[in-house]
Amino acid sequence: MEFIPILIVLLVAGGFLLLVLMILFNGIDDAWIYIFKKPLYIHFYFRLKKISPEQEYILRAKFEYYKKLPPKEKRYFQHRLSNFTTQYAYIPREHFEVTTEVQTLIAATYVMLTFGMRKYLIDAFDKIIIYPDVYYSTLNEEYHKGEFNPHMKAVVFSWNDFSIGYDITNDNLNLGIHEFTHVVLHHSLRNSDASSVTFKMHYEQLVKEVNYPPNRQRLIDSDYFRIYAFTNAYEFIAVIVEHYFETPHLFQMEFPQLYGKVSLMLNHKT
Repeated sequence: MEFIPILIVLLVAGGFLLLVLMILFNGIDDAWIYIFKKPLYIHFYFRLKKISPEQEYILRAKFEYYKKLPPKEKRYFQHRLSNFTTQYAYIPREHFEVTTEVQTLIAATYVMLTFGMRKYLIDAFDKIIIYPDVYYSTLNEEYHKGEFNPHMKAVVFSWNDFSIGYDITNDNLNLGIHEFTHVVLHHSLRNSDASSVTFKMHYEQLVKEVNYPPNRQRLIDSDYFRIYAFTNAYEFIAVIVEHYFETPHLFQMEFPQLYGKVSLMLNHKT
């Protein structure tokens, strides 16, 4: 039975080595973020999951962002979409039917927004509540098209208004992108994973520059961003991310520096 103590020693040594490697990796990752202002890596999966042929057809037919991805990134996108639909509950209201198309387009919106982030499955929400149309919100006793309620860990959508966001692709109004940006911002400001640190770092710099009076006035005078964006910093970020995905070429032409900062914040490219 002499092999038992040896086995114990090997297991302890292996565990210690693993711990050392993890500490070293985290140190390298932190240094990389500090130097390059982005995570060391984004996509690393032991086994890529696939989506159903119906889901893939929906993406090819109705989701422009997916269609433009190279084949390797399409596989990453499918993997993340599959994980999203498993991780979060879809809850219908007022006799709404949650179809495969509903699930796929909502998940695809979130995956698109977080595609430059390593940690994309977050605990800021655990459910998506879907109404057929505008609904009465008990949060502030008004009718809403959508909202993020961090206390309930819920993202809420009017499906009619969510759909309009993709039926009209160049009006800089996309309910799904808007509300999911609130979710990501909420999570990033409260967590220290690599993607949150990157997002928060660029978000704080972006807000500081936008709040500089001459810059702010130029943004308002341009009439490119709807006035609602200037309600507060949270709404401004949600609105500019809508613009980033809906009219990227115009955004880049009108405000190239701001566009570049949003790209860095999301670790993304459109």
